[in-house]
Amino acid sequence: MATTALATETVYFKGYMGFPANPLGTIVEFSLLVDSDKHTVTGNVTITDGATKESYSGRVSGTTYPAGYGDIVRLINITGSIPGSNPLTPIQFPFEANMALKADWDGVGGFSFSGKHHGDVEIKGSIFKLDAAK
Repeated sequence: MATTALATETVYFKGYMGFPANPLGTIVEFSLLVDSDKHTVTGNVTITDGATKESYSGRVSGTTYPAGYGDIVRLINITGSIPGSNPLTPIQFPFEANMALKADWDGVGGFSFSGKHHGDVEIKGSIFKLDAAK
């Protein structure tokens, strides 16, 4: 009996969500490890508030699943608690983002941070393959 091993893939996905051309817009930069086989996502985000120019960084985790809706091939959801920028007050801000990605890893999504929701924002990213087992 012959067995067939499926290729597993873990990729490093780095990019941003938001509209960089808008100086008052909030931008989320992300660096994520995406394991499609285990449906897991872990990494870091940096959120820059365009109005105040403050930056917040923290760890996130989430899930990824294949999609088959038009040109959308992948869905990613990430959540985390992002520390505030003032070291004297240990406030954690909830963060959540959803991404609908095409085969080239660009797409559209939305995110919520510090009580504000930003929807229908562009996602631009690049991937780097870390491993492939055959």
